[in-house]
Amino acid sequence: RDLRMSRGLGDVYKRQMSHREQIRLRKYKEYIEQSRLMGKALGELNSGEDSVMENVSMCVLAPCMTSFVLWVLKEAVNKGIKRLYFMARDGYFMYQTAKILCEKKQIPIECRYLYCSRYSLRIPMYHLNMEEAFSYICRGGIDVTLKKIFDRSGLTVSERYQVFETGGFPYVMDEVIPYAALKDIRKILENNTCFIQCVLRRSQQAYPNLEGYLRQEGLLEDVPMALVDSGWVGSMQKTLNHALRYMGRTGEIEGYYWGIYELPQGVDKEKYHCYYFSSGRHIREKVYFSNCLFEAVFSAPHGMTMGYEKSGEYYQPKLADISDERKRFMQETESYLCKYVEEIADYISGLDQIDCEKDRKVIKKLLKLFMGNPTKEEAEVYGALRFSDDVIDDAARQVAEPLNEVELRANHAVNKILVMLGMKDEYIRESAWYEGSAARYEKNKKSHLFHYAVYKYLLYIRNSYFKGETNDQRR
Repeated sequence: RDLRMSRGLGDVYKRQMSHREQIRLRKYKEYIEQSRLMGKALGELNSGEDSVMENVSMCVLAPCMTSFVLWVLKEAVNKGIKRLYFMARDGYFMYQTAKILCEKKQIPIECRYLYCSRYSLRIPMYHLNMEEAFSYICRGGIDVTLKKIFDRSGLTVSERYQVFETGGFPYVMDEVIPYAALKDIRKILENNTCFIQCVLRRSQQAYPNLEGYLRQEGLLEDVPMALVDSGWVGSMQKTLNHALRYMGRTGEIEGYYWGIYELPQGVDKEKYHCYYFSSGRHIREKVYFSNCLFEAVFSAPHGMTMGYEKSGEYYQPKLADISDERKRFMQETESYLCKYVEEIADYISGLDQIDCEKDRKVIKKLLKLFMGNPTKEEAEVYGALRFSDDVIDDAARQVAEPLNEVELRANHAVNKILVMLGMKDEYIRESAWYEGSAARYEKNKKSHLFHYAVYKYLLYIRNSYFKGETNDQRR
């Protein structure tokens, strides 16, 4: 903790910029100046003592978020959308940005923040479709264990050990399960009566409070509405629409997303609107983008939604705890973001003035630089953020795990492909933001980034022509 505070979230914010950081800042400004509105706002805001966090917030994060939300609002107005639901927690900064813009520019859209998570939506729905439940419970991820699988199932501690004792599992609770072996774990669970009964019971108990909360928040009202979220696999929209249909809603809710890697089976792709990249396209954008870093940075100063409970006449979300350190980081980022958006709003006469495509080209350059080739200072600050890629936010790892030379080389294209094909038996220690890990290690950085970019190009080219999941695709 002390190391993270000193290297990641503490003194590095306060010190003066190094020469390397000054060069980096000039590069960011050079890109942003290509967007007239964003460039004007940046000129108003960059003054006083600079820090890594302030510069990245003002020159990368705020322009990205503002550009995305302006695109969402413009699209929504053109389609006659009257209400937007911003999904917790990735939608928190989106929601704050949209509120400022709608209020200042009198945009006729109602913005609401919906407390939800994969966990809070899926568990109440398991009993309606156990086939989908098993697919989600046994999906891949970073270092999947039986504990993670039971977390996804919603089982209590006593229930999961009861299932473990009767299941004949070939792995202990915290042992990492190879991706190829997850199908075997699924077969074991599908034949475990105790596990199925526990999942059904927990799901049926959770469903009434989910229905009460969604009705209370107006999702069954006859109002043109849409969802806004980060995206990645689009499963939240599918699950939510499934729940609402079961509750009596007619017609599907559409969604606006930063990006979608792969759409769920059976959905109408016309209902999923993407800003930065979409399924089967925009390979270059995906290669130099980290959705894990996106989630770590654009989160909320509150814990994940664990479920819902009735308090008097109202339904309230049950939120997990969040560390004070994490909360302070989000609040400081929010202060920079809101300051930037306030300035941008003063330069906008109307949504028709916004050139979304021009701004998007600027955002691509900024993110390729920040996410695809970060400096050591940036990687130390943002890579030290705690992150979980699974359903329960246990914040168990840093988004850019400290990796050594051997671990970084193990993630190179040839080695990873051999392991994925089963031609090489080796455990690869992964990082959610590999580029950040390479920057933190610093030695041979260019070589590591090149080989990992080759791997990602091959991964996304494969995904463009063949259906199928991999750990990295989900991340």
